[in-house]
Amino acid sequence: MSAPLISIALPVRNGANYLAAALDSILAQSHADFELHVSDNASDDQTPAILAAYAARDPRIRVSRCAELIPQAANVNRAVRLTASPWVKLFCHDDLMEVDCLARLAAAIGDLAGSKVGLIGNGERHLFDNGYLTDVPADEELLQLSGPDMIARKLWDVRRAVLFPALTTATVRRDAFEAAGGFDPRYLYFDLFCWLELLTRYDYAVVKAPLTRNRIHAGQVAVQARASLRELRDFQGYLPAFVARHGAELGIGGKARVRLRLIPAALGARAIAGDLVAGRIGRALSTAGKVPLIYWPVLPPLVLRAWRQERIRLARLEREVPREVLYPA
Repeated sequence: MSAPLISIALPVRNGANYLAAALDSILAQSHADFELHVSDNASDDQTPAILAAYAARDPRIRVSRCAELIPQAANVNRAVRLTASPWVKLFCHDDLMEVDCLARLAAAIGDLAGSKVGLIGNGERHLFDNGYLTDVPADEELLQLSGPDMIARKLWDVRRAVLFPALTTATVRRDAFEAAGGFDPRYLYFDLFCWLELLTRYDYAVVKAPLTRNRIHAGQVAVQARASLRELRDFQGYLPAFVARHGAELGIGGKARVRLRLIPAALGARAIAGDLVAGRIGRALSTAGKVPLIYWPVLPPLVLRAWRQERIRLARLEREVPREVLYPA
């Protein structure tokens, strides 16, 4: 029996809090021809029992358990490599799929047949812990970009930025994923860095329609990374190596290189600004103290810009979402 066009790869570690809802959203898909491969990273909560119950109900669910705890990126790689389909929809245990998610992705893959696209992103809505779900305009457009153009828009030509996928909003061509080397466990932002490597060889497409719901909560990796400034250190270590490998072929000029050098400072500024807007003054000062001294000369204007952006975001959402939910500690 041949593999379906799309398989879902779901890595999980102690996901009992949200896992059942995620599985229900997957099993409710209007496009029923899929396999779901779950890599359970040695969970010690109710995750194994939940997975066993769902796998007993539906043969499309395949569960594989790690005997010992492995790094998060390694577990995501493992989940992808459990699949056999030409396209893999990545997913997280705390997020949700809209009922037509896989159908829309399958249609997009059909439209892109014969192209160099190796990565597809999709629109999303944000689901906060108080139950509020953001609304976004319905957009039927399928946008296609060259890989180098997408890299430029993400890293230095941000005025032309388009949606760049996280795990839950990414569908990757299996051979492109392997060619890029998979996810590097040295980095917490392993997904973004893998996409950058992939897009030096392949093109990018995005289904603008919101096909997934990203749950915002305190346990998210992004929340923890921002609080610890891990994202700053990840970019500080990764970007110079990326430029050394691909700078010439991508035509990264002097202005772009200056902007790239400022990305870690901008990430530190964003973390500081988030704490300031949330009213966590002491933590903002502590975060500022963790920013490497080399970035301090440019930090004040970057913090001011990030603070203004966070104030706009707060004004848009605070009527619906309490500040402590909007900025989980």
